[in-house]
Amino acid sequence: MQGNTNGYPVNTPTSAGFALVGISGIGKSSSLLRILQMYPQVILHRKYKGQDMPAPYQIVWLKMDCPHDGSIRGLCLNFLLAVDSLVGTKYYKKNVTKSPDELLPLMAQAAAVHCLGVLVIDEIQNLQEAKDDRAAQMLNFFVQLVNTIGLPVVLVGTYKALPALNGEFRNARRNSGQGDATWHHFKKDEEWDWLLQGLWKYQWTDKKVELDQEFIDVMYDESQGISDIAIKLFMLTQWRALDKEIEHITPELIRSVARDRFTLIRPALEALRSGKKKQIQKFADIYDSVSIDDYLERIEAEQRQAERLEVIRSELGYDVTEQTVSELSAWLIDAGINQDIASDAAREVTKIHLHELDKIDIHKEALRLALQKSSGPKSNLTQPRSSTKKPKTMPTEPNDLRLIVTQGKKKKMTAYDSLKAAGYIKSPVEFLG
Repeated sequence: MQGNTNGYPVNTPTSAGFALVGISGIGKSSSLLRILQMYPQVILHRKYKGQDMPAPYQIVWLKMDCPHDGSIRGLCLNFLLAVDSLVGTKYYKKNVTKSPDELLPLMAQAAAVHCLGVLVIDEIQNLQEAKDDRAAQMLNFFVQLVNTIGLPVVLVGTYKALPALNGEFRNARRNSGQGDATWHHFKKDEEWDWLLQGLWKYQWTDKKVELDQEFIDVMYDESQGISDIAIKLFMLTQWRALDKEIEHITPELIRSVARDRFTLIRPALEALRSGKKKQIQKFADIYDSVSIDDYLERIEAEQRQAERLEVIRSELGYDVTEQTVSELSAWLIDAGINQDIASDAAREVTKIHLHELDKIDIHKEALRLALQKSSGPKSNLTQPRSSTKKPKTMPTEPNDLRLIVTQGKKKKMTAYDSLKAAGYIKSPVEFLG
């Protein structure tokens, strides 16, 4: 008689690990630990389906550091010791004298017995110190844990770990469904501003100062977008202010503290600040060929753009300022703005935003300023040519669809293309999958 296997689960682990690599001090370990601490680390299960549990303690997560010498034996013993401290077992004492080849299956067995939910291995760059092929052996063992008992393994380290991960782990990494993630240092953009805005709430001096552009620039220049350094710099600056009885922090005080207290890391920061690949390569923890190449390409692109503008000005006799003012004035007049107001608004906006024409919508800025300069609805619109026709009502908001379509026509774009470029029409591909 053939047995019925319905209802019996088949052990097909689908768990997947991933690698998190980033510049030292960006917050990889701290972020992961805060996420893990949202869950209880150990859960007690006394019974399951009415039966006593042989190993009632389930370990939800375990975070540990890779040994400083990258040894497999050290990793296994650290794992067993950590399990003992959590659930009161004696794995370490019973197996401390065993060889790495004997310890690896014991480590996998302990993880399976206690239904370990996720294993986080930090400081994975220490694998670079492993001798012979131990690094490859350890990485392959992690993949085995993922594939055999369904244990997700999260590897965390600095850029120094990339040679091991990209080399020995290239094929094995394909079995990690979550792929990998790379955390670079902050760029000087909105995210950096948000970080400083949150940091700026913690001022201990008698007088608090507002976060302005000068502070933003100084903090970035002295920390190069590394959050850990920025936080320590902010803290040390206030300590000095309190020690010297200074009422509030200043940009000059920040630079002074960075110069005096960051002597050990200054060479690395200077390398990042220079943007020169050869200098950055000296510091493996902050060097990632992909991110640095992108950074250098961005600088070179900006330089090429500036050079093109100079060529246009000098060789072709093309005045970018006057051309932009003329084009904006004509566009505003065509939109119904009074000629004098259009000319003033176009010239003022061009003067302010001349060096960032490729980053903002100069037409929207010009229209906004022109409307502000207009004293009323009658003064900012040109008079109709015929009194028998109704005055043309022009949109007053930069995001008005009519204005977007009108602007697109000047660029020989259809209404559909204009609205799509402005983000009002989405591509169907975005909604697939």
